[in-house]
Amino acid sequence: MRPALVVFFLAALPLQAQDLLPPEVLMLSRIRTHVKQALDHLPDCTCIETVSRFHKAAGQDFKPIDTVVFQILFSGNKELFTWPGETKWEDNPFTFVHSGMLGNGLFALHLRAIFSGNQSLIKYHGMEEPAGRTAARYDFSISRMMSGYTITRGAVSGTVASRGSFWADPETYDLRRIEFHAEEIPVELLFSKINTAIDYERVRVGENDVLLPQTADLSTVDYDGSANRDLIEFTHCQAFHTETTLTFEPPPEPAADAPRAVPKPVAETALPHDLRVVIALTSPVTDHATVGSLVEGKVAANVTQKGQILVPAGARVEGRVRRLEHHSDGKGSFILAIEFTQIETSTRIVRFYAGLEQSDPLDGVESQGAAAPANSFDNLRVNGQQIAYTSVHQVPGVGTFFINRLQFALPAGFKTVWKTLPYRRSATP
Repeated sequence: MRPALVVFFLAALPLQAQDLLPPEVLMLSRIRTHVKQALDHLPDCTCIETVSRFHKAAGQDFKPIDTVVFQILFSGNKELFTWPGETKWEDNPFTFVHSGMLGNGLFALHLRAIFSGNQSLIKYHGMEEPAGRTAARYDFSISRMMSGYTITRGAVSGTVASRGSFWADPETYDLRRIEFHAEEIPVELLFSKINTAIDYERVRVGENDVLLPQTADLSTVDYDGSANRDLIEFTHCQAFHTETTLTFEPPPEPAADAPRAVPKPVAETALPHDLRVVIALTSPVTDHATVGSLVEGKVAANVTQKGQILVPAGARVEGRVRRLEHHSDGKGSFILAIEFTQIETSTRIVRFYAGLEQSDPLDGVESQGAAAPANSFDNLRVNGQQIAYTSVHQVPGVGTFFINRLQFALPAGFKTVWKTLPYRRSATP
């Protein structure tokens, strides 16, 4: 009887301990465990990273410098970079860009510093509703000795401490956002401020939904008052793997009466540039959608080049909701962003990489291409009403809609017109 009694007593201890813990402490434990599991199971994957870079002199407004587009690979807790469509990977993005500001470590470095081990001190702040969704906010700090957060400027490098906040879903424990700023910045770096914000969402990669960064906002201020800002979007994420088959025998001949196998769609590169693709939604997108929800459409007209049909009308288009913010201004307003990632025909899968040009007219709804300038920081007016919003900038394959209504629905059949883009290195607005 004694062994059974001992086992029961030991098993009961965690349950009793959980009952004694304050709710916010228990929730923090579950958030940390959830994020750590997400990091441990993060697959090798690639995304397109679009960086819109800005600079301002002291006392002036931000002005756009350029837009840089990378392909980023996360593999084995490392981040590697290359130009989209190329295969030579480097661990330093400045191998490709030799001036301006860039950042890395956005996939996992900061998450591990906050949620793994005992590097951070975390304190519950309260429940908040950023972008209209309830989230638990916790504040954290990481000492310079424990942070591993390194800043490099030219030939000078230094490690800094950090202090900030994170927000997580109180029911699913998914991380939503991190904001932090550097502290104890070495004086030789000449920075007075370094701030970072990263938004996370679950993204379909292969057969799984994984937690990945969706957007990031990096900014620095120099001692002389000049500043730099990078607005970053991660899109077109997919699993990354290599496969090699070695054989010394010829493949067996199929039997004469064997049924012919139907070829499966094969992933291909993006379409040639400067082609217009009209996409019609096959199901509505409403204010009840959630970020990450599947969005389905179809190609509304043949996509042709030099008389050849590259994509037939009716081909299936797949995407997701990547942004849905509800701004409670008394009248109701929304920012909706839809990302289309691929077109599937009966024989192949084509990666979708394009810029939104226009959309069907709909009362109270305006698309970015029709209403907002590229890389805009200003507020937007829709039907004469001002809508405050965080920075919005053009991202290939992502269409942004500004909606001045209490509720909305982009109906089935709603059309958007896109123009395909080449994989480019950088572009000046």
